[in-house]
Amino acid sequence: MSLKVLALDLERTLVSDALRAEPRPGLLGFLSFCNEAFERVALFTTVEEADAREVLEALERGGRLPPGLHDRIEHVAWEGEYKDLRFIPDAAPDEVLLVDDDGGWVHPGQRDRWLPIAPWDGGADDELARVRSALQGWLAPPADRSDA
Repeated sequence: MSLKVLALDLERTLVSDALRAEPRPGLLGFLSFCNEAFERVALFTTVEEADAREVLEALERGGRLPPGLHDRIEHVAWEGEYKDLRFIPDAAPDEVLLVDDDGGWVHPGQRDRWLPIAPWDGGADDELARVRSALQGWLAPPADRSDA
């Protein structure tokens, strides 16, 4: 199956935390790439949807969200111990890739669908550039992948 959905954690992955919502360095470029490269982009976060939407609105006002992404980004409603990719509507787990800083939330049977990112609480950082490069590898045709 093809990669259909990019699921993104919010806190310590895209922003410092939901209260301060300090954008991670390189956020606009990263999200612009995601917006263009993926059929669907979803927030898969422990943050309540209303609060997550407030963070997105603040990022949009600050010019840190690409045009159109706020309207199309999905919020994954979930419950339980793990971020189970089966909670994402209309997508099989093998059509989803999760970017998250905390492997403890990743469903043990879906760790092959997890792209880890170093946790971020502020300061200089180039993790989003590294993750973007890794995502480009996932999107490349199998013959072009270095891991194939």
